[in-house]
Amino acid sequence: MLNKTDVASNSGFSGPDRAPFPAIPSVRPERRPATILDGRKLPLAVLTFEFLVVSLAVFEASALYHFMKFNGFAYPRFYALAALGLAFAFVLSAAFARDYSLKRLMDRREQLRSIFWRWSITWSLFVCALFLSQATDFYSRGTVLVQYAAGLAAAFSIRFLTIAFVTRGLQSGHLAGSNVIVIGETPLVHQMLRRLRSDRRGTRIAGVFPLASPSLAVALDPLSRDPAQVADETAQVLERVNALARRVTVDDILLCLPWSENERIRTFMEGLATIPAATHLAPDQHWNWTRHPVLARVGTMHTIRLARAPLTLKDRVLKRAFDIAAASALLISASPVLFLIALAIKFDSSGPVLFRQRRHGFNQSEFRVFKFRTMTTLDDGAVVRQATRNDARITRIGRHLRRLNIDEVPQLINVLLGQMSLVGPRPHALTHNDQYEELIRLYARRHNVKPGITGWAQVNGLRGETRTVRDMQRRVEHDFHYIDNWSLFFDVKILVLTIFSPKTYRNAY
Repeated sequence: MLNKTDVASNSGFSGPDRAPFPAIPSVRPERRPATILDGRKLPLAVLTFEFLVVSLAVFEASALYHFMKFNGFAYPRFYALAALGLAFAFVLSAAFARDYSLKRLMDRREQLRSIFWRWSITWSLFVCALFLSQATDFYSRGTVLVQYAAGLAAAFSIRFLTIAFVTRGLQSGHLAGSNVIVIGETPLVHQMLRRLRSDRRGTRIAGVFPLASPSLAVALDPLSRDPAQVADETAQVLERVNALARRVTVDDILLCLPWSENERIRTFMEGLATIPAATHLAPDQHWNWTRHPVLARVGTMHTIRLARAPLTLKDRVLKRAFDIAAASALLISASPVLFLIALAIKFDSSGPVLFRQRRHGFNQSEFRVFKFRTMTTLDDGAVVRQATRNDARITRIGRHLRRLNIDEVPQLINVLLGQMSLVGPRPHALTHNDQYEELIRLYARRHNVKPGITGWAQVNGLRGETRTVRDMQRRVEHDFHYIDNWSLFFDVKILVLTIFSPKTYRNAY
């Protein structure tokens, strides 16, 4: 484990026999808790503990079922061995898939999916083995089902407790994650250090090796840089990095260099080949605008994926099935209340009960959205003025409908027609889309999925009037987060928050 001397001694790097390296300004040393657990030992501990708990849960469930059903427990030794074998096969498959690594343990959704499928597959193979060995003569179907439920519950419980422990430990610094060495030009290194220390993932900075940044003249004309000076500086840094790697276990090495310096990057790669650590090339200043650059492959050619496809075919089918089932149930169950609301709107003010306005949907397609009429005006032209607090255009009934978000309920019809989804980026009026597409980068990416009655931005309080471009930009950022992280569980979470979260009703006027 590192100590303060290890880190401090690698953040200036000058000596009597070497030229001084440039210091990185305002990089504060890490504050470390008194007790730090090594994250490398955690996967084995979690695997062992989960094996014991799942084995015990499966065996105890078998015993409890037999005592309740048959007033006795025959063949306890066989059931104990079966429980151990079932649990061992499960944790072994999870270990081979690296489910116990720190990175995977912080992904709650991936853990939920992995546990369910791995346990179901392991249990199915176990049932087949019982059938082939003719053990089903005394191994009842009830026992098998009870074992499945008990093992699944035990695995979920252990894994989620572990997720909570890992997340809190990494954020507080009591659990040490990966050890990282950062090499590169001072501005890029400084930016990378800030990001590593702000993501609260337990990353330990093992060493910082800044390189001299090129002068303005060199930046304008890269060929004017002295090759001998560059080679000498690179050799000195490689020598010091290798010396540090012999004293400290290093997991990752980050190269913070302009991507145009391919020869220097290759020199570093060759010089770092003796260190058993992953070497990464960090995005340079020309790639800061990208959201999620990922190394991918098209055919046999490696590429950098700048944006992922919003939803796969399986995702679209699953989302559409959920939309149809939930929207139909909601529309049928709420129809008496909707009828009373329609009568109240009709008697409150003159005009239609439903208001239809043109919006952009999936892939920029145009459709008309249904809403309960809450205003005395029906704007749908080149000028659409957003509702403001105490807006005189809002009717008496409309004020209550908007405050409770009930005016959006008729959009269940749009959902059944396939124009909208229950959850997604909220559709804006056409004139507002035209306005913000010119002001916000990648704004039109909101239309890569169907718009929704509610969305991630709305449940976080980002709804209503957008007084500044920054207000809309924050909303769009939340829409992008939803598109990049969609899951059925995420949709259900947003629907629940739409009803129960106070933030949903913020700025509702």
